[in-house]
Amino acid sequence: MSRTGYVIGIEGIDAVGKNTQSLLLEAWLEGNGTDTARLSFPDYETPTGKEIRAFLSGERDSLPELRHLLFAANRWEKVPLIRELLGANKTIIVNRYTESNLVYGAANGLDIEWLAGLEQGVPRTDLVIVLDAPHAGLTTRRPGTKDSYEKDAQLQMRAQELYTSLAPGFGWVVVDGSREIKTVHQSIVEIVKQRMNTGRGEQSRR
Repeated sequence: MSRTGYVIGIEGIDAVGKNTQSLLLEAWLEGNGTDTARLSFPDYETPTGKEIRAFLSGERDSLPELRHLLFAANRWEKVPLIRELLGANKTIIVNRYTESNLVYGAANGLDIEWLAGLEQGVPRTDLVIVLDAPHAGLTTRRPGTKDSYEKDAQLQMRAQELYTSLAPGFGWVVVDGSREIKTVHQSIVEIVKQRMNTGRGEQSRR
């Protein structure tokens, strides 16, 4: 099946507003006549998703390599669906995609080339928007129980630094996520309007 759709990745550290902005962008695209689908990773309902939930909740203790193999496998489980959506000319908004595994894997000390190889063949993003905000200012945004990655402040800070330092080389667009929700949404809309009018980006150079 040939690819005709478009993939927008919404990235950033935990509690930066990815889900909120994904929902708002979906509503805006649908309201402007774009046939849209929305996905989120990890997908905890799949077999690998259940394993991911187990180690994030502390039920399992595993090596970083195994954890990030599972994150990659979680997306591979959805590749048939993603290809189907693309073949149907859908614009797919993804809350965390392959870029997330690169960043968090590297933040855990793993090699970026090895991480990229795990998802070689997964449909690539056409546009990646990174929501950037200091971890210290996000800790109160998401109350309640936090998983092991969310609770690791050092990991979150390393991931934030990596998102911004890797962005130029991969062509990711960094947006200030510390502003009001509406302002962030407006910034994302302007980026999407420009990029979808000018064709696919080149950020997936790995």
